Amino acid sequence: MVARQQVGRVLEVETSESVVFHYELAGVGSRGIAAILDLVAISALILGEILLTFLVTAIVGRIIDRSIYLFTTWALAGLIVAVFITFWGYYIFGDVARNGQTWGKRRLGIRVVREDGSRVTVIDSVIRNLVRVIDLLPGNYTVGVASIMLSREARRIGDIAAGTVVIRAVKALSDFSPAGAHPEKTELVRDFLERRDEMTPEGRYQTASAILAALGEQPGTWDEPMIAGRLADLTGLR
Repeated sequence: MVARQQVGRVLEVETSESVVFHYELAGVGSRGIAAILDLVAISALILGEILLTFLVTAIVGRIIDRSIYLFTTWALAGLIVAVFITFWGYYIFGDVARNGQTWGKRRLGIRVVREDGSRVTVIDSVIRNLVRVIDLLPGNYTVGVASIMLSREARRIGDIAAGTVVIRAVKALSDFSPAGAHPEKTELVRDFLERRDEMTPEGRYQTASAILAALGEQPGTWDEPMIAGRLADLTGLR
């Protein structure tokens, strides 16, 4: 069970283990610029696919005179499929495989997460990106921008449908040291390590992953004991 509460422009998430995390919500400005950068990236990818298709068609046309019409038809059909996959797959890949960050979001230092602060799933990403069609109305993202500005949690329609929010990504703490440059985070880790035996396995993993993210790292395929060990190393508590 996860309680959510928004305080100002900060999303407050309390886990079932009574551990509270705060996430700064991304505004319409940073999200808009990120969207433009993503559109540029997608356009570049699609342009490359178009040029490659015409190049291959031209080369094949020089080699075989017969059935070139049939080959061109199949090449154009393949191009349409590739463009479709590129446009939709770009966002889903960023949401899921890159921990909520497309290229544009990464450049702006923002990421998409679920309402409870956990990582976006494939289903979440598919829903939020399918509903993007509504956010784009009437062709210039007016509906999406209005939704972000009016929503208490700065969410577009797609976020509301998928149960996601866009937050400012936690910067890597390159100056983090056991000496106590960030004592509040050291205390958070100490509290988790002392209480982890009282938590459920799912609660331990969720809490450990969130704390590690707050320290600027991602758990990847690590299990909870490995994450706990990394937390202890980062804070000098091992």
